[in-house]
Amino acid sequence: MTKYIIFISLIFLIGCQTGQNNDSMKNEEIMSVKDNPLISEWNTPFGTPPFDKIKSDDYLPAIKEGIKQHEKEINKITNNPEKPTFENTIVAYEKSGSLLKKVTMVFDAVEAANTDDVLKETSKKIRPELAAHYDKIKMNRKLFDRINNVFKQKDNLKLDGEDKKLLEETYKSFVRSGVNLEGDKKKRLKEINRRLATLSQLFGDNLLEETNNFDLYIKDKKDLGSMPANFVEAAAEEAKKRGHQSGWSFTLQRPSIYPFLDYSPNRKLRAKIFKGYAMRGNNNNEHDNKKVVEEMVKLRAERAHLLGYKTHADYVLEESMAENPKNVYNLLAKVWTPALNMAKRDRDMLAEMMKKDGIKDKFQASDWRYYVKKIREKKYNFDEDETRPYFEVNAVRQGAFALANKLFGLTFKEIKNIPVWHKDQQVYEVLGEGGKHIGILYMDFFARPSKKGGAWMNELRMQSNLDSFITPVVTNNFNFPAPTKDSPSLLSFSQAQTVFHEFGHGLHGLLSNVKYGSLSGTNVPRDFVEFPSQVMENWMSEPEVLKLYAKHYKTGKVIPKEMIEKMNAANSFNEGFRSVEYLAAAFLDMDWHTLEDTMHRNTLEFEKASMNKIGLIDEIIPRYRSTYYAHIFSGGYSSGYYSYLWSEILDADAFEMFKKSGDVFNPELAKRYRKMISRGGTKSGMELYKEFSGREPDINALLKRKGFKN
Repeated sequence: MTKYIIFISLIFLIGCQTGQNNDSMKNEEIMSVKDNPLISEWNTPFGTPPFDKIKSDDYLPAIKEGIKQHEKEINKITNNPEKPTFENTIVAYEKSGSLLKKVTMVFDAVEAANTDDVLKETSKKIRPELAAHYDKIKMNRKLFDRINNVFKQKDNLKLDGEDKKLLEETYKSFVRSGVNLEGDKKKRLKEINRRLATLSQLFGDNLLEETNNFDLYIKDKKDLGSMPANFVEAAAEEAKKRGHQSGWSFTLQRPSIYPFLDYSPNRKLRAKIFKGYAMRGNNNNEHDNKKVVEEMVKLRAERAHLLGYKTHADYVLEESMAENPKNVYNLLAKVWTPALNMAKRDRDMLAEMMKKDGIKDKFQASDWRYYVKKIREKKYNFDEDETRPYFEVNAVRQGAFALANKLFGLTFKEIKNIPVWHKDQQVYEVLGEGGKHIGILYMDFFARPSKKGGAWMNELRMQSNLDSFITPVVTNNFNFPAPTKDSPSLLSFSQAQTVFHEFGHGLHGLLSNVKYGSLSGTNVPRDFVEFPSQVMENWMSEPEVLKLYAKHYKTGKVIPKEMIEKMNAANSFNEGFRSVEYLAAAFLDMDWHTLEDTMHRNTLEFEKASMNKIGLIDEIIPRYRSTYYAHIFSGGYSSGYYSYLWSEILDADAFEMFKKSGDVFNPELAKRYRKMISRGGTKSGMELYKEFSGREPDINALLKRKGFKN
């Protein structure tokens, strides 16, 4: 925050210099805008961003120019002397801000996947400005009067279903943004939005610094246990990057910490790295996030009150399939009790195994992964390391492509002449039947310090069909271990699942076929958006699909049937843990955002009370603790982390339909499924699902899959 104030002060001081200096600065700005590769036409294959020409310092002037152009376009709509119509107001509003959308979509993608100091500073500067810009538009009463005028006539206008949906969503977006507020309330809402934008950026920056700064340096190879050679080699390379002459370095990136927790026999070191992970943003240093969380929660509650809602969750969930907090809590409760009971049974089994190792201490959270691996080896005769050679990253990618071909007739052609934001990126043209161009897919697989954690999908260009058909450009981003000089990148089963998951998001964007960009692709309710991604995970472990891609990277032999059976059986173990750590985080999200007042809360005390309320056992922590809960404090999932479970109900129910049909590639079901996800947000999630399945989803398929019901 201090840096931000200093930066503003410097701008003020510079602005007070001589007129000659001002003129010079204006001329430089004009030149930078004129020559800016983000603004000029993109003469690249398929109109993709010219990453080979874009520099980090190009983004700020390009975004500012986008804001300037957007303001002019909004003023033109607002001051139009003609009577408001659907075309001159709603469609014109939909078209406005094209440059700003184009630039910010690229900026958001690059800043998340390949950031640097310039991009970080740009983000700190521009996030509050963007918040203020959109507030200015959404609280423009004169503009809203035109929109409201059209909205009141909706029943008398000749609009198709998609037109009506656009009109409704445009109207609601203004109302939900506070256009009806007056005076001090409107002023305060703008202040809150600007401050939340700053805090969200600060939270993410702090988390990235905390994750990158940790280094567990190992000198004694005994502490690595039976860790596979590729992980050992990666840790040795990481040690050299961090300035060590020898030894091995382990970080808080998942491809590094998970192998250490799985294999290291050194219990104290496992506890040390686990604590490093669990205490991110909670170390009382310059990157501490506790105060950030506390302020964000207060501001979100205050904003909800200003807008007429009891809580932030009530505000968010109004636009979801779940509709309200009560329905979310009821859903979480249905799964919590059987999941917790299963986790307790597993905990006791793991603790007993630790005792047999001669360790008399209490079983800890940092012991969990180590003994799960032992149970899988002993009870299921399964060692995940035996499967990794069958899940080489490029083979898994090809498996996802082969599945899309089987279901939807898509093919993927690698393109080498498209600029990328990092050398590790792979780019593919996606083709439909008859070689028809569908879109472009970027894939960025490997972890690096410049990339935020986790896996995600971005859209660099959304599909639309307003004046002409605009094809989509999407990205998939991961944090897998990079190949070393002696070994390719070999994935675990869960990492291979993640490839299919994010690819499902990618297909949601690529297969979109709607008129308006704001309703296309993944522009759907939060608790529907995870459905097209999660359903893909069902296919990836089916024998018919595994034989398409799960081939040993050295021999080319398909993964043996016996290994598949052992893998699927072993992977069913530990479902209690997986569900409990996820559900605990979902409860924590809801508890933070169903606060009805704006009283100050101590982050750690609140979190402890939240977990005590549901009876979370000491040996499991929430998948995301408050201070590193990026989904809800620097992402778009506040009051929405439950949506993975909601979408799981949909995906389990949908895949059960394929299984019951006797053909996991059933062409008729695949056709109906494709039609459903191609409609984007033109209908509600439940409407779309019912058109696909002919009924509402049934939770029993999910409970059965998790082993919570016979």
